[in-house]
Order: sequence, then C-alpha cells, then structure tokens
Amino acid sequence: MHKIHRFFLAAFAATFFLFGSQASMASKPSIGFVLVGPHNDGGWSMRHYQGFKSLEKHGYESEYAEMVPEADSERVFRKLARKHDVVFGTSFGYMDPMVAAASKDKSNTIFMHGTGYKVIDGKLDNYNCRLYQARYLTGVAAGMLTKTNKIGFVGSHPIPEIVSNINAATLGAQSVNPNIEVNVIWINSWFDPPKDMDAAKTVKEWGADVLFTTTDSPNVVTLAQKESTPAKPLWSMGNDAPMNSFGPDRYATGAMFNWNLFYKSVMDSVAAGTWKVNRSFWGLKENCVGLSPWGPNVPGEVVNKVETVKMNWINDEMDDDFPFSAGFTKQDGTVVKAGEVGRQGIETMQYWVKGVISDFPVK
Repeated sequence: MHKIHRFFLAAFAATFFLFGSQASMASKPSIGFVLVGPHNDGGWSMRHYQGFKSLEKHGYESEYAEMVPEADSERVFRKLARKHDVVFGTSFGYMDPMVAAASKDKSNTIFMHGTGYKVIDGKLDNYNCRLYQARYLTGVAAGMLTKTNKIGFVGSHPIPEIVSNINAATLGAQSVNPNIEVNVIWINSWFDPPKDMDAAKTVKEWGADVLFTTTDSPNVVTLAQKESTPAKPLWSMGNDAPMNSFGPDRYATGAMFNWNLFYKSVMDSVAAGTWKVNRSFWGLKENCVGLSPWGPNVPGEVVNKVETVKMNWINDEMDDDFPFSAGFTKQDGTVVKAGEVGRQGIETMQYWVKGVISDFPVK
C-alpha cells in the first residue's frame, strides 16, 4: 500500500510539475511587432526581426507584420493588440499612429515605439539605441581613409535621428582630419535600391571616396567594390547590419544595431510586472550599438585608432551624449558650447554641423 501510495504521489507530483511548467511557459507575455521594411532587408528591419526572434529561446512567442506603410500602421497595431501583450512599432513614422492606437486600446496591452519621443504613462513608451556613437567611430575611420577629403552619404529620411547620425560621423571624421567635407543626397525612402544606387553614384562623381548610407540597401558597398581602382580607391560603410558580403574588398566597417539584449530586458520586465515608461536610450556600453566586422583591407592603424576611441567611450572617458556634449560649430557658423546639447537636443536635431556642405532639407 505504501508503495502504491508513493507511486500515485510521484505521478501526481510529475503531472503537477509538467502542468506548472507549461503554465509558466504559457504565462510568458507575447509579442506583436511591426516592420517598415521586409524582415530580410539586410539592414534596419532585419536587425529588429533578428532581435525579436532571439527571444524564442527564452520562451517568448511573437508575431510580426512587415512592409507596413505608416498610413496603415494604426490598424495593424490595433489588430496585434487584440492578440498580444506587448506591441512594438519599429519606425519613426509609426509614432502618431501608435499613439492613436494606444489611446483607443482598453486592454492591458503595452505599446513600445522605436525612435520616437511621445509617451502615454503606463501604456506607451519609446526607445532607441544611440547609433550616433557608432556612427562617430565610423567617421573617425572615414577621416583616416579618405584621400580626397570628401565623404558622401546616401540619406534616407531627414528625421532627427538620421541628421544626428550624419553630424556625428562628420564630427568623427573632423577629429582626425579637419579638412573633411560631407555631401548628402536624400532619397526619402528607407529601402529603394534604384534611387539608392543613383544617389551613391552622384556622391561618388562629386569626388567622395568614402561612401555611407543610412538606408537599408547595400548599394554603396557594391558600388565601391565595383568601381574602386588602385588610382582612385573607394571605401564603403554599412548601415544597421553587417554588409561585408556585398563588397568585401572595399568595405571598411559600419554602424550596427544589436537589439536582442534590449528586447529581452523589456520583455523580462513585463513578465516580472516591473515594466514602466522610462524612455530607454542604450548605447555602446550596453552593446545596443557597435561596429560591424572590419574589412580585411582596412589599414591596421585605422582599426587601432577607432578601437581605442571605442574603448575610451565604453570606459566612460566620453559621456553618453558625446560628441555633441563636447560642443561644435553649426553649418551657419553658430558656436554650440560644451554641455548645451544633450539627449533632447540630439533627438530633435534639425541642422547640419560645419563640414556638411549640403543645404539642410526644407520640409
């Protein structure tokens, strides 16, 4: 009898443990996320997709919609909110539609908006990673690599995040080469390969021998690989994700996002019941941004210089808002003193620094 009794107790305990484990897994909050581009675009949307999918090994389930136009995004947010505990929007242009969706939502769903600045206490938060830090480092590399002192950018949309990124790269280049000029050609799209290639050719014909992009197309990399010559060498910089494979011989490095750690932090806080609006803004120190692998032909002195600056940053020799916190001169000659520009100024930046020769786009 005792053996039978112990058997049933063991069986009951095993069943309870299995049920408890399944209940624990089922109780993990679920995710709905919206991408502005295709999930395999090779850049911005791909890195977000990879960040969310990395959460599966931690028990978080997700569903996504891709290539969602801003005009249709509120509907998509509301649809996902009916099914999921947390809804993420990963594009600046989703800000107002997500605010509208969150304002109308009567459930306990949490809304998270990437790269914006609007919040609803207890309901909607915004977040970003300080890509301008990594972009500054790529600027240092560009300033050392250029032979013409001309750097070209293919610009996506002239929103503050992109503007601050281009300014940071300019300041980074000027830190090692004061004669730098930067030209920006806008395509007003996140992903339009034909326009991207035309813009890349335009800045190359202007004389730029280091080519950047803030879009999700690797065309600056493929162009540099195809048209570089020993007499007129070209270098390229990737954007958001590693783009080495598109032009390995003429690829330097690139600013890159690592969203997996941040997204796990958010979801763990939701699971623990500790989530709150805090406008997260992670950077190099939190490994939310970094540099993609160096190209094999980049001179060692360039790699060493940039990696040294990066470690100084990680070791707090520069603050989170550097280079803007150190002071700079605007394109129109206005001097901005050290300490005058912090997070708010970076997130609303709508002017060029000295060294950018392009006119600032008029809305």
